[in-house]
Amino acid sequence: MFLPYTYSQTGTVKHENFKTCAQSGFCARNRAFADEANRHGSGWTSAYALDGSSITLKDGSLNGIIHKTTQSGEIVRLPLTIHFLSSGAARVTVDEEKRAKGEIELRHDSRARKERYDASEFVLVGGLDKSKTAAFVKTEQEGTTRVSFGAGGKHEAVIKHAPFGIEFLRDGEVQIVLNERGLMNVEHWRAKVDSPKVEDGAEETEEAREETWWDESFGGNTDSKPRGPESVALDITFPGYDHVFGIPEHTGPLSLKQTR
Repeated sequence: MFLPYTYSQTGTVKHENFKTCAQSGFCARNRAFADEANRHGSGWTSAYALDGSSITLKDGSLNGIIHKTTQSGEIVRLPLTIHFLSSGAARVTVDEEKRAKGEIELRHDSRARKERYDASEFVLVGGLDKSKTAAFVKTEQEGTTRVSFGAGGKHEAVIKHAPFGIEFLRDGEVQIVLNERGLMNVEHWRAKVDSPKVEDGAEETEEAREETWWDESFGGNTDSKPRGPESVALDITFPGYDHVFGIPEHTGPLSLKQTR
């Protein structure tokens, strides 16, 4: 005997319990940053430049200092470290000198640590042996540093100084490009300046628009940020690839979508 069976699936979620990008300070700020860059088109220039005189390469690790130039002309020093691995992979770390040295002030006498949190020892496992063959490659291209690494030297990193960016090559073909569109945005520490209250009908100031640097509320809870803004954004390009697979922040297809 055959008994027909009909299967139906239903589901529900309380959307109000989950933040959208517009409701999350760091996400909204970085998407607005990307939109501003897109509006400028080819006229957009990244604010990040690697100081060529600071570059050193030893034992498979390259070190240098990236200078971020703010709109007010301030220079923020961002130490760069690239570990070239024997597997052909590379680890890129960009820090903030002031935070790393503890030369920042925390609000409300907070006991939070002043440096950025480093989770690498907990999330990176295996295959971390640094390339013993990593070496500079001579080039006539001004403002560029080229490093070969990995088995047989078939992997290369082309580091552009100004604006800062990196191309990773395998067998002479570009596989990954960092900061190709100039959307790199490392929010540096700055002291909080209390902005005046905006009266009805008055033009909102930049300080008032950036109140989420210091705290923000959602669902009846307030998240205090004694260290101020510290998000990091970066555009990553995979030339020649139609799909990039990974784990999205929320439920969705494994083939990752463009965020901007």
